[in-house]
Formats: sequence, C-alpha cells, structure tokens
Amino acid sequence: MATASSVGTHTSRTPSPAEKQLIDDILQLYQLNPTEQAYSHYAPNAVFHDPVSIAEGLESIQSQFNGMPKLFAESITQKCDVLADTPPNTIAINLTQHYIFKSPIPFKSKGAEKTVNSKVTFHLNSDGLIERHDEEWDHQGNPTEDDGFVGKLMEARKKTDAKLVEKVIPSDPSKV
Repeated sequence: MATASSVGTHTSRTPSPAEKQLIDDILQLYQLNPTEQAYSHYAPNAVFHDPVSIAEGLESIQSQFNGMPKLFAESITQKCDVLADTPPNTIAINLTQHYIFKSPIPFKSKGAEKTVNSKVTFHLNSDGLIERHDEEWDHQGNPTEDDGFVGKLMEARKKTDAKLVEKVIPSDPSKV
C-alpha cells in the first residue's frame, strides 16, 4: 500500500487493532472533540511538539488541544494512513486535516480555511503510552535547539506559547 503526502509517496500499512484505537482516539483531538479517552493514551510527562508549540506534560497538551475549538469552527480529517517502516514503539501517520477558522466577523460563523498535510509521530513508552507526539507540517522536521541559534530561539518561543495557552485554556476537556 502507498499514501501520498505533500512531499511524495510513502509506503503505508494497516494498523493493528490497538494502534487503530489509539489513532482513532487521538484524531478526536484534531477533530475538536477533546475527550478523557483520547488523553488516556498519553504518559503524564508526555511532550507534544508542532511548529506552533512545545507542550511539556499532559496538562499542557490538554490545554493545547482543548484550545482548538476556540480557534476553529470545524476540523475535518481528510486522510489518515499509517506509515510503514517505523522503529519499534513508534506509530507514524500521514495526516491531512482541513481546518475552518471561526470568523472574526460578528454573525458569521466560519472564516478562512486551511488544509494541512502532516507527518504525525507517536513515540510510545514501555506501557504503550505516548511519551512524545511530534507533528511536522508538510513532513518537514521541527527546528530544535540542535539546529543552532535560530533553532534555540524557535524552541524557546514554542515553549512560551504553550505556557501562555496553559494559562488561559483549561486542561479539563469537560470545560471546553
């Protein structure tokens, strides 16, 4: 099997039943439906890293995803394929998500639209919980402090962004 992304074609595979359950639950977060079931797949010390933020710890991750319904009117999964040839304890998916922003104009419910293709990788610990969740837009790696001065600046900004979201968005999905 194969799947196309923004950078080419990748070999894909059918997920195991346990992988399918994890993926389906995590997709609920992307689809603006944060649930305790989805968050139960994360280790307490998990890290979420995307081009916008680096959320460290489960509560920070919850705040990031719980905040999405405040920004988006809709979020639709258009494609989700499991990538083959990943290391042990790793699940990687080719995800295409279509986002419709809430409108800044009163009495208009929907605003601009954006489709994003990402490589999403879940690194699992020995208990099968996500200890690291990486989202790479257009399958391009996220800059880190290992990339020099600019990488260090970007990483510091992303950590600060996550902390700011934590301050204003509750980590409890029932309060979204």
